[in-house]
Amino acid sequence: MELKEIRRKIESVSNIRKLTGALETLSALKMKKSQKFALDSRPFAQKVNQLLSHIEPVLKARKDIFLRQDEVKKILAVVIASDRGFCGSFNQNVARLAEKEIRKMKETGEVEVFSVGKKATANFKKKKEKINNSFFGIGDYGELEEVKPISDYIIRAFIERKFQKVYIVWTDFQSTFFQKPRIMQLLPLDRESLREIFKEISGEKHEHETDPIIEPSLGMVGREIIPQLIEYLIYQCILESNASEHSARMVAMRNASDNAKKRVGELMLDYNKARQEMITREVTEISSAKEVLE
Repeated sequence: MELKEIRRKIESVSNIRKLTGALETLSALKMKKSQKFALDSRPFAQKVNQLLSHIEPVLKARKDIFLRQDEVKKILAVVIASDRGFCGSFNQNVARLAEKEIRKMKETGEVEVFSVGKKATANFKKKKEKINNSFFGIGDYGELEEVKPISDYIIRAFIERKFQKVYIVWTDFQSTFFQKPRIMQLLPLDRESLREIFKEISGEKHEHETDPIIEPSLGMVGREIIPQLIEYLIYQCILESNASEHSARMVAMRNASDNAKKRVGELMLDYNKARQEMITREVTEISSAKEVLE
């Protein structure tokens, strides 16, 4: 390899290292903030689950619309991914779980996908899945009002019996270096499913929960509060996914920077070897020419 070509490669890899280093720094800042959002909202999400577990038996007895068990004809799978790449296997992992679960869902009914994030939309278009709706542009940290169009559509579609079951697939944030794709039945509300999900998220048990005081009535809770609870469950899943995305991107950019640094070292070694060979060759040529002249 010529010296000029090696120098060009060193410059190119060095530029990549600068870029990945900058992205790592930016992702680390976003990661800390998004993790705080996700972790701070978990206690409220757990209280939401506790409230649902207390009122579910009464709502079932009253045949509340959000707990009805209709014959399954159509299923909606809400899949949360990211709008951007450079986050390692984050999007592939959640897409892989979603595809696996969708194959199972198709055994019981027709499945449509509600994709949240450009990467989810691109993946399911490539897989030729039926995309019912797509949503993107949620900020790096997400606000509750940004989630409202998603929850409003899902609740309305379920009430109108367009779908008899709704599942949500997202990435659960567990640590900076570990994120786990998860699936949960969102509608009809399922107490056991929600209990297991939030028990794993919090790492806590709630055997000694106190009974809540509900005013003015359970009927009002069913009509007014449950849609807000569903909206918050979706919001929590998006916060968890955002924290996971930024964590995965930070780790991916750190690995890329380390690999680029290693590659620059290898190229510098090649450059020095090639330069030494060139010097040795030139010295040999000069010595040979001197001998000929003598």
